[in-house]
Amino acid sequence: MTLSLTVDVEEWYHDLWPGADKIIMEYYHQKLPKGTFVKPLRLILQLLERHRVRSTFFILGESAEACPEMVEEIHSMGHEVASHGLVHKDLTKLSLDELEESERRNRDLLWKITREKPQGFRAPLFKVNSNIISILERVGYEYDSSVVPSINIPGWFGHVSAPLHPYRVGRQERNFFEAPVAVFPYLRLPAGGGWFIRNFGLRYVVTAIRLLLRKGLPTIVYIHPLDVYSDVPRLAGIPFHTTRRCGEYTLKAIEHILKNFDCKRMSIQDMLKDYIL
Repeated sequence: MTLSLTVDVEEWYHDLWPGADKIIMEYYHQKLPKGTFVKPLRLILQLLERHRVRSTFFILGESAEACPEMVEEIHSMGHEVASHGLVHKDLTKLSLDELEESERRNRDLLWKITREKPQGFRAPLFKVNSNIISILERVGYEYDSSVVPSINIPGWFGHVSAPLHPYRVGRQERNFFEAPVAVFPYLRLPAGGGWFIRNFGLRYVVTAIRLLLRKGLPTIVYIHPLDVYSDVPRLAGIPFHTTRRCGEYTLKAIEHILKNFDCKRMSIQDMLKDYIL
């Protein structure tokens, strides 16, 4: 049984909620700051180090360019550095040429910092399709972790027919894998992210993890620096649930998850080796 607590490294305001862009730009006087993720990210790193857990960090290219020292720190602590795209936007709206160019740039950027080519990818907003997967494989990635095999939630995500476990994409001779995010088995309700911890409570996510592990399924959950960012601005016009319980509540919830499951805790790269290879 394996559990991977993954981190999507991005600014707190990246696609916070549809329609929030104008409000955020006004709050920052039309010039968005860089590095808002650094303080909460260090809290996550300290927590993982305290529990001797190595995991996967999906790093946005914009964040890597703004704070390359944080990418170096993540890598030096033994975590897997993977790609979260060059910029935080819906990749399904890019042309395939634009997508290939941007991912080659981001992969090269992360390589220049760590001297290791990232093998994993997670799309911003979990927006992925078969064309994007083909581009990722051509660029050189070995796996994607953007599929949430849940019921369809309009405007969000949902691949209800996808397997709950890591699987090879396409033909057997292809060496590209999908590592799906945790959902409730049977019900197919999404349960793998920090938003669900903060709004549905720790027990909701813990129950989903427990059910998946009991079935012997590798389990992947994710958080953002936003989730543990106690100083996140609460802005009028942005729904309350987007920043609810950010900070100490979520940090303690993550620690509970790390402490209370008797299973291997590892990066997705190691999980795939352990489960498939």
